[in-house]
Amino acid sequence: MSRLHNLSGELGSAEQEGQYASYYAAIAEEDRGRIAPNVTTYSLRPEIGQGSIEVTRLQGGLRVVRYDVQFKTDHRVGYHFSAERFELEACLDGQLRIVEEEAGQSDLRQFSSSLTPPRATQGMLVHPAGQRYRGVSLTGRRDGLSPYLGSVGVDAFTSSLKRLGSSRGNELYLGQGNQLHGVPNQLAELFVLRAETAGKTLLMESRVMAVLGLLFDASSSEAERGNTSGLADHEVAALHTVPLILWRERHELPTLAEVARLLSMSPKRLTRGFTSLFGLPPLQYHRRHCLERAADLLIDTDWTVERIGSEVGYAAASNFVYAFRRRLGCTPAEYRNTHS
Repeated sequence: MSRLHNLSGELGSAEQEGQYASYYAAIAEEDRGRIAPNVTTYSLRPEIGQGSIEVTRLQGGLRVVRYDVQFKTDHRVGYHFSAERFELEACLDGQLRIVEEEAGQSDLRQFSSSLTPPRATQGMLVHPAGQRYRGVSLTGRRDGLSPYLGSVGVDAFTSSLKRLGSSRGNELYLGQGNQLHGVPNQLAELFVLRAETAGKTLLMESRVMAVLGLLFDASSSEAERGNTSGLADHEVAALHTVPLILWRERHELPTLAEVARLLSMSPKRLTRGFTSLFGLPPLQYHRRHCLERAADLLIDTDWTVERIGSEVGYAAASNFVYAFRRRLGCTPAEYRNTHS
């Protein structure tokens, strides 16, 4: 039987900080500050598994936790947290079993998300043995979200989440339902970011704001109106794979008809459904993602503009430069000079 690790108490308290320190010390080697002063990487010990957990500390006590792990045996974490805890997690690959006293049990799977309900929670998380899990979590106190909520404010945001949680909180906690459209994709973008510089930290914080904006919109509108997209849950799950399909095939981009056929949907339903979930038509969303990835590569690598254009799917450098300038307002070379 695998060991059960336990976490409880108020987030940020000495008690909980000590529990987290003991937990990480039991499973991993700590590397603090290698990427940046506010980033700690925990590399799993060989006898525990392989991979790492990376914790980035942002304003307001918010933490972005990046998981890329594979445990040798079932890895179990028991928890007992207060109602003040805010946690939003998205599974990008693999699965995470959630067993909670009130909500029940379910598996968080690829491109589904879990939102902590506005109540105290108690249960257990299980990473199945031998299965790689890639995911990202936003964790903090609800009252610590203020730096990211702008004119909305903590009170309105909290009230909105409570309205949503009062009717569907357990389902959202267990990764079920389709209210949180677009959230896993926004968190997936956070997964690839690193707070290596002040500018990149600002980028991470802007993505956090985007995620909270989606949550507020889902909470304040869909909680009252109900789901108006007309999509079945299996269609929502299928549409969440479209960005991955387009990225994987970016060098020979398939037509929408080909993607629709792959998902057993009509092109019209795919386009309408995707746009309702992500706010943009599929190809427009894909091009935006490619150019944002190119912007990251211009900062993170010394690759030539031609190589970066090719990496994100442009066969001709001139087409890449034109699209980049149209999207970001400057050429790739100008962007690199400004942000390096």
